[in-house]
Amino acid sequence: MTNLMKPLMASAALLALAACGDSGDETAKSDATAATEAAATAEKSTMEKATEMATKAAEALKLDTSSLDAFKSSLAGMKASLSDTDQSKLTEALAGLAKDAGGDSKSGLMDAAKSMASGKSMTETLYEKLGDKLDGKTFEDILAMAG
Repeated sequence: MTNLMKPLMASAALLALAACGDSGDETAKSDATAATEAAATAEKSTMEKATEMATKAAEALKLDTSSLDAFKSSLAGMKASLSDTDQSKLTEALAGLAKDAGGDSKSGLMDAAKSMASGKSMTETLYEKLGDKLDGKTFEDILAMAG
């Protein structure tokens, strides 16, 4: 509310000052109008920046599976934004999804073991098995998917 009051108070003060001047002096009125518009523009610009930052923050917390590097980066960013407890929940959810993606428990475990033996990280294995399903997902989405 304070942010809205400042431009209004400034506008009222400028208009009051403009009214006190010579009635034939259009420059004072023009200056008052310009100052009011500048205050409104500054307020709008601040709100636009805040909205843009919020949008970027939300996007940063979604998984990007457009490439393996993008997936690794977005997963690391997601983990960094979470508490230790939520990081554990995310790890458990992803492990459950990877297990489910492998089919029955024996073949899923064997596939994971083969991937690890070939030098692939768990992140790479997740990307290969679940990349399409995880694209654009948030932490909450992943927990919901894991059930």
